[in-house]
Amino acid sequence: MAPEFLYNGEISARSDIYSLGLIIMEISTREMNSSSTDQKHARKYIDGVKENWTLEKIMSEYTELEEHGFDQVEACINIGLQCVEIDQKKRPSIENIVNMLNKLPVSEEVSHSM
Repeated sequence: MAPEFLYNGEISARSDIYSLGLIIMEISTREMNSSSTDQKHARKYIDGVKENWTLEKIMSEYTELEEHGFDQVEACINIGLQCVEIDQKKRPSIENIVNMLNKLPVSEEVSHSM
């Protein structure tokens, strides 16, 4: 849950961006956030992703990818981290997220399957 909802009951589009960021990180890291009752805002999970998911870790976890694939995973993790900023004003808009994703290079495997 977004911190502003958890602590103030405030719901906004930026709360949805927070949730989207968690989903992006879960997909990118292949790790699930298991929020407990005392950690509904997922800070431990987010801090763990921020600390542990370096380019080296990405390369070791995604051995099947080529170099541009590593860059894509790293970019998605960084987008996810931007989305879960505690200050909701610092979170990107959905338009900015789409633009960031659209700027990622497309792998040859994906472009051939289209």
